[in-house]
Amino acid sequence: MAVTSQKPQFTAMIDEWQEMEDALIGPRAILEGGITYLPKTSGMIEAESLAATDNSPLTVEQAKQLYLAYKRRAEYPLWVKDSLRTMIGLVSRQEPEIVLPDRMKALEHEATCDGFGLKQLYLRIVSDLLTKGRKPLLAEFDDAGNPYIATYTAETAPNWLTSNVGGRQDLTLVVFSEKRLKEGGGADEFKPEYETVYRVLDLIDNRYRVRILNEAGNPIEAEEYPGLVGGSQSTPLNFIPVVFAGSTDNNPDVDETPLQTMAKAALKYYQLSADYYAALHYTAHPQPWISGMGADDDIRVTGPMAAWMLPKDAQAGYLEFQGAGIEALRKAMQDQQNAAAESGAKVIDIGGQESGEARKARQADQHSALYSVCITAAEAVEQQLKYIAYWMGIDPDLVTFKVEPEFSVQEVDAAMLQVVSNIVLSGDAPRAVLYDALRKIGLTDLADDQLDIMREGGEVMPRLEDA
Repeated sequence: MAVTSQKPQFTAMIDEWQEMEDALIGPRAILEGGITYLPKTSGMIEAESLAATDNSPLTVEQAKQLYLAYKRRAEYPLWVKDSLRTMIGLVSRQEPEIVLPDRMKALEHEATCDGFGLKQLYLRIVSDLLTKGRKPLLAEFDDAGNPYIATYTAETAPNWLTSNVGGRQDLTLVVFSEKRLKEGGGADEFKPEYETVYRVLDLIDNRYRVRILNEAGNPIEAEEYPGLVGGSQSTPLNFIPVVFAGSTDNNPDVDETPLQTMAKAALKYYQLSADYYAALHYTAHPQPWISGMGADDDIRVTGPMAAWMLPKDAQAGYLEFQGAGIEALRKAMQDQQNAAAESGAKVIDIGGQESGEARKARQADQHSALYSVCITAAEAVEQQLKYIAYWMGIDPDLVTFKVEPEFSVQEVDAAMLQVVSNIVLSGDAPRAVLYDALRKIGLTDLADDQLDIMREGGEVMPRLEDA
């Protein structure tokens, strides 16, 4: 097996993770994605094919402009980014319970290689779990012998193996891909060059081993057998200090991505909007036509609005785009808005219409995806801290990092409504999803048609800040 080998479930998720990455970046990344996210129409493909032939009335550049104009008219909504910001804002109000022995106290405020503390690390993990469903963590020591937690992205952990170790299913191999500055930094000091190397962590004769290999599988550094208390090889570790934080649990397998449904809806909205705005463009720009003119005839223009003076027996008119499908496109875009709003609300708080007491009982169990992510993220951080404690010769039971999410009804409702309203009210979309959210949190028990009458009549509607 080559060092570049990938776990099948990892390979299956690469495109999904890239899609989520682009969905978070927003319009710039989606537009740069070109036909990956917005396929060309059959007419555009035919125009480019025609432009490549001899004696074509179109140049190659003119044919390309058809797709560029089509793409630029499309609208990609920022639903994923806005919803993630709302959710992290809700999570950031939770204060972790942190208990560390004196020798590990520095980790509370400097736990990562870039100098951030445990709470910031926790929020990073939550963010990645919401958008990728996965966050690999590695316990490490720096050159000065200080512990820290190295973080990797879902895309940089291509391979892992587990096997029965002492009656448990433990990691026996983990491969991380890393970008490393080439020796000398490259020819241009202002444009450094990087190469991909692989950090291979495994167990050999029940001893933790670390190797750095190139893409050919050849070692580029001496292998190490990190041991207890500062790396002494006389007492090597007998486990791999890696935790794969996940959206549902912390086993190494790839978990689901909570915000993926919303990202899919945003991308479909983007594709529909390209057709919708193209149709509006053609509707607003009718094509003029003239018939009955001879070779020597000329058109005279008069008046401030450039009226045409035609020769005798000549006719003129406009070919207008009827746009019969425009309303269907708009309805389909609304459906995607509603689907995104529903998925965002479910990540925060799931369940249908219910009585106040039933809702309180269900919220006491906290079955939402956001709650699950908070728990697994906190457990992953605590497990890494326990690994470090053991590594340093400290009793792991002296370490605590716990988050018991206690979102108040008001906080959850406000966050849920913020996600829903950002999406539904971002366009002229049906407000059924927003009305359902208002009923769910107890701000109204009126039906949709009654709420519509109130809104159209200018009566006071339940406000978001009342949640």
